[in-house]
Amino acid sequence: MTAIILHQWEISPFCQKVARALRFKGLPFEAIDYNGLLATRVMGLSKVGKVPVLDIDGLRLQDSTRICRYLDEHYPLPPLFPQEPQQRAQVELWEDWADETLYWFEVYFRVKDADAFAQAVALAAAGRPAIERLPTRLTVKAMLGLQLYAQGLGRQSREDVEAEFLRHLDRIESVLEAGDWLVGKRQTIADIAVGSQLLEVLRTSDRMRPELLTRPRLAAWLERL
Repeated sequence: MTAIILHQWEISPFCQKVARALRFKGLPFEAIDYNGLLATRVMGLSKVGKVPVLDIDGLRLQDSTRICRYLDEHYPLPPLFPQEPQQRAQVELWEDWADETLYWFEVYFRVKDADAFAQAVALAAAGRPAIERLPTRLTVKAMLGLQLYAQGLGRQSREDVEAEFLRHLDRIESVLEAGDWLVGKRQTIADIAVGSQLLEVLRTSDRMRPELLTRPRLAAWLERL
């Protein structure tokens, strides 16, 4: 069996997306967390300087979407991406929406909610000396805060952001009326990508958790994931 190593930031939904894809395919792997000040070593893992990074078959891959496509090409069963062209297009649209749009709502709730941010910092510093908690807190706050402001969501009112997020949840709830999964009759990368964002909100945001759990089809879908 090929040794697979996932270099990750444990609270990153993109790293969790790759971890879930590996488990979905039944591929055992070792996860290396870059918590606390170890995060400074991430820049040396790849040219992009971000995680997730996956070591597999003598290759080093970065970017969650690229990694998942590689897994499907080299470990095709069970498939993350459908073969049928229309379903594959739908799945890829869901994945891109999760990565490029839904992600920023997860960041917003993580940064703007004091309790959620405290939980995120605790996770980001897990396993590291207590002295690293403060620099981790300051780094995460500055990094995510600047990104959120530049993206634009950070300049909107809480009321507007929350209202738009709830509309997204209602849309997912409506889609799930047709079946157990977002596209077709089986779990795909669409479910894993969207779910990885929402499960981080569920894990850290006391404010948004009830909204996820009171939508019955959405809550049941998250449980399946």
